[in-house]
Amino acid sequence: GNIARQELGSMLPVLLLSRGRNNKENSHTHGWMKPGSRVLDLCASPGSKTLQALEVVGANGRIKANDINASRLESLREAIQRSNVPNSNRIKYSNIDASLYPIPIEKLFDAIITDVPCSGDGTIRKDSQILPNWTPKTSNALHSLQAKILVRAIQCLKPGGVLCYSTCSLNPVENEAVVAAALNRVGTLKRPAIQAEVIPLPKLVGLKLRPGVIRWRVADYTYGRLDIAKDGNGASDEEDESEVPRLNWYDSFDAATEDGMEHTVPSLWPP
Repeated sequence: GNIARQELGSMLPVLLLSRGRNNKENSHTHGWMKPGSRVLDLCASPGSKTLQALEVVGANGRIKANDINASRLESLREAIQRSNVPNSNRIKYSNIDASLYPIPIEKLFDAIITDVPCSGDGTIRKDSQILPNWTPKTSNALHSLQAKILVRAIQCLKPGGVLCYSTCSLNPVENEAVVAAALNRVGTLKRPAIQAEVIPLPKLVGLKLRPGVIRWRVADYTYGRLDIAKDGNGASDEEDESEVPRLNWYDSFDAATEDGMEHTVPSLWPP
C-alpha cells in the first residue's frame, strides 16, 4: 500500500481540475479543485483519481466516492485503507447508479470527476481483450447512459463549479456526442434552470491538446452469410453457415433507423 501506480492518462482529470482558474480569480496557486473543496467522484472505482483528489483537497476538503458496483466500491475502500494516505477519513462512499445520483441541493459540489463507463477502445495497446471483443454497437449502446450521467453531474455542481468528463475511448459517439447531448438536455431544464458551457483546458507543460471534432458519422455492423468458394462443377467443398460482419456508416438518424440499427438516438450524430 505504500506505492500506487497510476497512468498519466488517468491523472489528467484531477491535474486539469487542480490547475484551472476562472477568469475572475487572481490566485496563481489554486485551481478549480483546491484545498478545502467539496468533490464528487461519480464513477470512482478503482479509486486512483479519488486518492489523487484527496491529495489536492487536504484535511479541510471532502470527497464523495460513488460507484454502482458494490464489489468494486469495496475494493476501492480497501485500497484507500491500505494506502495510509492522510485524511482518508474525508472520503465518504456511496453505491448508487451515477445517472440517478441524488442532487445535494444544500451542498452542491465545487468539482466533479466524471469518468464514465466506456468501451475502452483507447486502451487496446495495453489490454489485448478490447479489440477482439469490440464492435461499434458497444459505443452506441453506452452513449445514452453516458449522457444521463453527465447531465446528473452538471446538476450536482454548484454555480461556478467545474467538472471534468472523461473516457478511455477515442470514439466521438462517447465523447463529443455525449457532451453535446448533455448540454442540450441541461439547457431545457426549468426547475432549477441551469447554464453550462465547455471551457478551455488549462495548459500543462508537455501536454499536447487538439480541438474536439465537430463532424462525425456513426458506424454499426450488419451481418451476412459468408460466400463459399466453389469448384468448377459449382459445388462447394463444405457448407459454411457463419455470418461475417460488414461495417456500415450512417450519416443521419433517419438512415440508421431505416436500416434497423440498434441503440439509435438522434444525439449520436452531430447537433
